[in-house]
Amino acid sequence: MARSGIRYEDVQEAAETLLGRGLNPTIQRVREVLGTGSNTTISEHLKQWQQRLAESPKAVLPPTVPETVMTALKPFWKIAVQQAEAAFEEQRAVATQAVTVAEQTRDAAVASQQQTQATADDLSRQLDAATLSARQLADRLLVEQERRAAAETAIAAAEQRARAAIEATAQIRVETEARIAQMEAVLQQLRADMTNQQTQAQQRIDEAQQRAETNETRLLHLFDQDRAEHATERQAFATERQEWKNREAGWRIQLETQRRENIDTRAARAIAEERLRVRDTELRQVRAALTIAESRYGDMARATDALRNELRTALDAQNRLRQTFEMSHQAPAGPKIPPESE
Repeated sequence: MARSGIRYEDVQEAAETLLGRGLNPTIQRVREVLGTGSNTTISEHLKQWQQRLAESPKAVLPPTVPETVMTALKPFWKIAVQQAEAAFEEQRAVATQAVTVAEQTRDAAVASQQQTQATADDLSRQLDAATLSARQLADRLLVEQERRAAAETAIAAAEQRARAAIEATAQIRVETEARIAQMEAVLQQLRADMTNQQTQAQQRIDEAQQRAETNETRLLHLFDQDRAEHATERQAFATERQEWKNREAGWRIQLETQRRENIDTRAARAIAEERLRVRDTELRQVRAALTIAESRYGDMARATDALRNELRTALDAQNRLRQTFEMSHQAPAGPKIPPESE
């Protein structure tokens, strides 16, 4: 069933729900919680709720709390009180709604009972039907009584939750006061530590000033002594500088002589390098000719070996022919005697 309109109480409940979640109640968030409603209506109710919240009594912290601690804890205290008040209002609204439902149920039951009684009087001639109707009415009355008992139980539970919310608020207040006392002790300890540190810093500053004065006197004495030594060193430096100038003049003469000798040496070196390049070219040519000669000598040696082998073969053939010829002329005419084997 569609809702006829958004009431102020609906917007208030949605805003307090969002605030309890730690969210800022905006028009869009309130509309998301409600699930319906126009932005104009929600905006008007939300402005009215914010104005009432601003005009509500503010939480006052104990007067003994320091200004800085009070400023830091005021938002937490306000949020805690708002959450407790919101929880209390929510439980009270639930209890009120439960009482209203119970009263409506009771009125309905009374009206139903009267109607049943009238019907029983009118239908007294129809006993069976009246008895049946009476039984039905008795059952309905029993159901209504059970509903009334449930409503009373809901009211008791709502009252118990309200008492629990009040106790939680008191507990939050006690814890807040304990935290304030703890922070005051910490602040006192910080003040004592700061005073001690300032005293130690002042002592270190005094000691540093005393050391600076002592060092200044010693530095002035060293400065006078260094000034006298510096005058002596300046005279010695002037003498040494003149000697170095004389040496520099001699070195320049020697450098000029050496430069000329280097020029002559470079010229002689260039001539020697040119001759060395010519000798190197000739040496490469000789090495090439030697390589060709070695190759030709190898060919000639191989040809000589071949001729020597051919000559040995020819000599061996000649010796065999000579032996054969001599044997054929020296053998007697008679039976042939085979030669002795060697």
